[in-house]
Amino acid sequence: MMTMISQESFNGRTCLAFHLLTGNLTMKRIVFAGDFILFCLLGDVGGTICRLCNLSLPFHGCILDSGTCKTKPDQHCIRQIYSKGGIEWYSTKGCTENSTECFQRNTTSYMTRSSHCCYSSLCNL
Repeated sequence: MMTMISQESFNGRTCLAFHLLTGNLTMKRIVFAGDFILFCLLGDVGGTICRLCNLSLPFHGCILDSGTCKTKPDQHCIRQIYSKGGIEWYSTKGCTENSTECFQRNTTSYMTRSSHCCYSSLCNL
């Protein structure tokens, strides 16, 4: 009778130990794959990832979403706001061509366009 109990316990432990061992290896693979993907997305020293939106309306968010863009050297993330009478009508988001586009304000008789640049990933949300 003693042999029968230990054999049933042994079979249960073997199965459980096998699943724990393979589960541990699978978890290490998942963590490694996640680290590799994160390194590929954020590992490039020269580029910043910016939100790219062709039309964003107040209280509605991005209507014409284009995803993201990646800056090159001397480029930054930008948000351009178009307003009339002090009220924001719409805005656009993306990457600048060069740093001269940053922090400008152009006023016409019809509309005011102001731009704001930022320097970290996804900062122009």
